[in-house]
Amino acid sequence: MRGLNLKIIETKTALSKSRIPGIDYTINPYFGCEFGCSYCYADFMSKFSKNYKFFSENASWGEFVGVKINIAEKLKSEILKLESKTSFFQNRNKPSIWLSIVTDPYQPVEKKFKLTRKCLEILLEFQYPVGILTRSPLVLRDVDLLTQFDSIEVGFSITTDNDRIRKIFEPKAPSIISRVKALEKLKSSGVKTFAFIGPTLPMDAKNLAREIIGLVDYVLVDKMNYIWKTEKIYRINRLDFAIGEDYFKAVAEEIYSEFSSKGIEVQILF
Repeated sequence: MRGLNLKIIETKTALSKSRIPGIDYTINPYFGCEFGCSYCYADFMSKFSKNYKFFSENASWGEFVGVKINIAEKLKSEILKLESKTSFFQNRNKPSIWLSIVTDPYQPVEKKFKLTRKCLEILLEFQYPVGILTRSPLVLRDVDLLTQFDSIEVGFSITTDNDRIRKIFEPKAPSIISRVKALEKLKSSGVKTFAFIGPTLPMDAKNLAREIIGLVDYVLVDKMNYIWKTEKIYRINRLDFAIGEDYFKAVAEEIYSEFSSKGIEVQILF
């Protein structure tokens, strides 16, 4: 945590309504993210959050984290309210809840504070359908909980097959091989898994497919949506060939072909 501006903060709510199809609510146990990936949309979104006031105005993405210390208590209260609604409507399915959309639920501070684990314990108690998206093998710590859910899926963001490329765009995030190995362990534990290949960084799509075919139930693919955040990085590293729409489409088509030929569902998000 060296150089990290860490603040203990309190949140007014745990659940946020989602605009993403198929996801009803999201939980973000932390504000900010230590991984600080160069392309992350949460960077500029954080500037509009009330939590940003706890940090310096020039705080760089990846260098500040707010620990929502009371989030588990808030979640329990909000889940009890949801339970009263779902019990009234007997035929209504419980809403789906995902961790996390604007932070990584398993960034390094989670080792100490265990807010994600505490939230999972509450969601498990009431058997809510859960989704998790992370870059961190730390998720394996919670396999004992994950395997008890009736409905859960865990995905890894895997943006390239090349760790040299990973170090250019997301230097503080876990290695690609560690993510692949974590997927393998989750799959062998009986957990539904997926890969989010997005944004599509420079890669050998066939090699990436070979690495994770058999480890995932489905795949999501997205392009680099915020070129203005990363264009300089591409050009400095002479990766201009991978910056245009034609490249994103070609990679997506190749990924689709590789996985669908093995009977694995692929969704192209652009």
